[in-house]
Parts: sequence; C-alpha cells; structure tokens
Amino acid sequence: MKFIYTIIALYLLPSWVFAQSPILASLQAQGIQITKLSNPDLSRIKGAARITDQPMPSVTSGIKIYNVKLDRFGNEHDYRAYRIVGNEWDPHGSYEYFENGIKYKTAGDRWLADKSNGTDWNINNATEIDHHYQALNEKTGAPFNYGWRETSWSRPISTFSW
Repeated sequence: MKFIYTIIALYLLPSWVFAQSPILASLQAQGIQITKLSNPDLSRIKGAARITDQPMPSVTSGIKIYNVKLDRFGNEHDYRAYRIVGNEWDPHGSYEYFENGIKYKTAGDRWLADKSNGTDWNINNATEIDHHYQALNEKTGAPFNYGWRETSWSRPISTFSW
C-alpha cells in the first residue's frame, strides 16, 4: 500500500512544483504585473511600518514597557492569549529611532512576552513582540502625526489593556 502512495506522489510531484498561487494567477489574468522578490530582497524591506494618523501610544514621553505572559494553551499570535503581569514606565528617558539614516526622538510602548511554560514572568525568557513609537519634535517634545510599529501578534493598535 505504501508503494502505491509513493508512486502516486512521484507522479503528481511535478505538477505540485509548478503549481501557482490562485491569487497570483488571478492577478496575472487581470493584467496586473507581479514582481516576485527573492528572500534577500524580502529581508531587506522587512521591518517596522511607518504609520500616520493612527492612535498614539499610551505614553507620549519616555517608554512604557508591558510585561506579558503567554497563557498555557494560548496561540502566540493572538493578543487575547496573553495576560499582563506588570509594566514599567520611564517618563524621562530619551529614546531614538532611525529610519533611512535619519534620527528621530520617540516615545511609546514596548511589549515583552515570556512564552516559556513557567508561571512567573522572567526577563531572560522575554522577547519583544510589539513596539509602537511616536515621533516627537526634537525641541519641543510635541508628537508628530506619524510613528512606527512592528508586531508579531494580533493586538489592535488602539488596545492597551484587555
């Protein structure tokens, strides 16, 4: 029986290799030009997204760090599977963000998640899963209308608590 499945798989393998995504095929059928990017190209453009006219972080001076713990059976990409175990805020800290070689003064939120199986939150197991920074005027400290966000979970940008 295994032999039959192996033969069928070898017979169908060439068609699987050349199969194209239905989305890409649909776009090409509509005459839309598609540019496929290589892995190095994707790595180069991957990063934080500049956002405009969106809700600001929970703080506009310094950085607020949220410590969250993944629930035992939660999905690590769903923000509702985490619980906040603490936070800290440094209102006088000076934080900088670089974009295209330009330095911006920023303030905002940073989310650190401990995804280990233990019950206590541990900084040694924590990884950054989200940051939301607001650009500030260098002289006055007033927030501009844009910032940056990079995330690996489904938390809406306007949600700071559950």
